[in-house]
Amino acid sequence: MTHPTRLRTLRVLTEREANPREIATEIEEPINNVAYHINVLAKLGCIELVRVTQARGGRVAEHFYKGTQRPYFDEEAWEQLGDPEKLNVISAIMQHVSEDIAAAMSHGTFYEADDNHLSRTPMVLDGSGWKEVASLLDNTLDELLAIQEKVNDRSANTDETILAKVEILHFKSPFPKKPAT
Repeated sequence: MTHPTRLRTLRVLTEREANPREIATEIEEPINNVAYHINVLAKLGCIELVRVTQARGGRVAEHFYKGTQRPYFDEEAWEQLGDPEKLNVISAIMQHVSEDIAAAMSHGTFYEADDNHLSRTPMVLDGSGWKEVASLLDNTLDELLAIQEKVNDRSANTDETILAKVEILHFKSPFPKKPAT
């Protein structure tokens, strides 16, 4: 799951159904690379084939997939990654966050809802406080995924859904340099 093309492909397929050609166009990768990573994701059980349609006068079969799992690393899986793999995952997530915000800003949907949430909360923590925040965010993620499951059950027969992005960041930051006196 640490390959950037695989992560970007899975990101598309957790948001909607798509075929390899659509994904390749969206993530700006050659279709043969995307097709390879789709096969890997299918073998890993992260995506599933949902339909096959005929295109180009019936000469071509287009395969549409959707995600069955989100790209997620629990603590044990994360610890098994080396630094280069961790950097790939972090870089891909940060790219997704940047793209999500840019798209929402350019389309005017970022501030469309009056009950959205945006905050920046610099904090000075000790070791225990760091762990408390990490635990809180882990629990929040679990609750978010539970809400998504309830929505999936409720909205199975309706098109009335909202594509929302919840992006949570928690990271160590360098202290600012103190001015020379």
